[in-house]
Order: sequence, then C-alpha cells, then structure tokens
Amino acid sequence: MGLRDALFGKKKLSEPKDDRLFALTTAAVTLDVELGLKTAGVAALAFKPQSSGEFRSEVLAQIYLNRGVEYKHKGDFDRAIADDSEAIKLDPRRVAAFFNRGNAWQAKGDLDRAAADYSEAIRLDPGYAKAYSNRGVIWSVKGAPDRAIADYNEAIRLDPNYVMAYSNRGNAWITKGDRDRAIGDYDAALRLDPKYVEAYDNRGDAFLAKGDLDSAIADYNEAIRLNPKFAKSYYNRGVAREKKGSLQDALPDFEAYGQLVPSDPDGPKSVARVKAEMSAMTGRR
Repeated sequence: MGLRDALFGKKKLSEPKDDRLFALTTAAVTLDVELGLKTAGVAALAFKPQSSGEFRSEVLAQIYLNRGVEYKHKGDFDRAIADDSEAIKLDPRRVAAFFNRGNAWQAKGDLDRAAADYSEAIRLDPGYAKAYSNRGVIWSVKGAPDRAIADYNEAIRLDPNYVMAYSNRGNAWITKGDRDRAIGDYDAALRLDPKYVEAYDNRGDAFLAKGDLDSAIADYNEAIRLNPKFAKSYYNRGVAREKKGSLQDALPDFEAYGQLVPSDPDGPKSVARVKAEMSAMTGRR
C-alpha cells in the first residue's frame, strides 16, 4: 500500500452501484409507515474532523514524515528534525524517518548525529544503499576515507548503478592519493550518467593532479558545456591552461570564475597574476 493509499484509502474507487447508493433506506420506510413523515428524496454526507489521536500511529507517523520532508526542502531543518523525531516516536521502525533526520542533521553540520541516524537506518534495513552512501560522506568529511570507502563499497554492492556512490568513492580515493582508482570510479559514474557535471569536474581535478593537463581541460570543457554556471570548472580550467602556458585562454576563465563567485578573492588574485605574467612576457619581447 502506497502513501496515498495509507492516508486516503485505495487509489481506485469502486464503481458506484446506483441501485445501492440511492435505494430507499429502512430508515425512510420507518419514517413513512410508523410516523407518517415523508423524506425529501435527497441524501447528504456529513464529514467530522478527526483529532490526531483518532489516526493509527503508522498513518500519523507518515504524515509527520511528509511534513518533515517539506520543511527540509524549505531549509527549516529544526522543524524537519522535530517532525522526523515525532514519526520515530510513533513508529520506531520507520527507516525513512531515521534517514531523513540524518539528512537534516548533516545539513545542520551535526555529523555525529547524522551518522548515528544513518547507522540506525542501516540496522533496520541492511539493504538501504543510500544510507550507506550518505554515511560514507560523513566519514569523508570527518577525515576517515577508509571507513567512507567501505560504506561506498557496500552501497555499490547493493546498487551497482548507484552513480553518486561511485563519484563519492572517487573523491575518497583522491583523499588517499590514489588518483588512478579515483579516475576509474569517475569513469564508472560517467558511464552510468554521461551528464554528471560533478564527475567531469572531479575527474578533471584528478587528471590535473597527475599532470595530464589536456585530459583535465577536456573534462572541464565538458562540465562547463553541460552547466555554463559551474564556477569551479572555470577556475580549474584556468589553472590547467596557466600551467600549459596558455595565458590568453586562462585569463577569461579566471574572470568568469570571479563573476560567478565574487565573494572568493582567488578569482581577482588569479586575474591579476595572469595579467602580470602576460605583461612580463610582453616586456621580455
């Protein structure tokens, strides 16, 4: 039974039976025969509001869960956490409530509570690939790449088509300095999703770290083609082009980055540096 079914009954209503719906009721017969009263021949339905106590706990838990999702989408993480917590009180085995609350804790920066909720979701549902992947992100942020990779491995084992798990594992390999394994994971992510902008950018970073500037630039080109506002790829392509000595190409990349992320001083600094290099080269001529 789906969510809508749980809240509102079956999705497909039974075909109305006119003879039953509009049949003369025994109450009407009683009114006519025994009391001499005539009915108007019309019927009505009366709806009575229900208090939360009249809902079954699992249905009410789902209502809290749904509202928590809406709060999270609006960026109101405290209310999301409160609703997820209410859902858990009503239904302590509600896996999605632990997972969603973990997401909210993570968004608030409380990594330990997030990891605890993902762990509980995994305990309740050992086949929950997304919980493994999200917990892996926590370990990566906390500087534990080996634990992160173990979780990503399990997520991929459970769901071999889990694109983000491959990309995240690639990031963990980068942290460990294993660029070749990282590139292999980004390759896998891009085979599954050829439009995954972050994977092109991350693979470009790995190529840049290996000194393969042409491959790095090609990946940044693709990331920018897919998302012309993906600022990081402009900056990193500028770095790669500057390393190649293509200063005239690097300059507009740093300028574009500065326009997209005006709060980052690295943009203007890079523009000034490249302009100084170009002036120095002109002077040497």
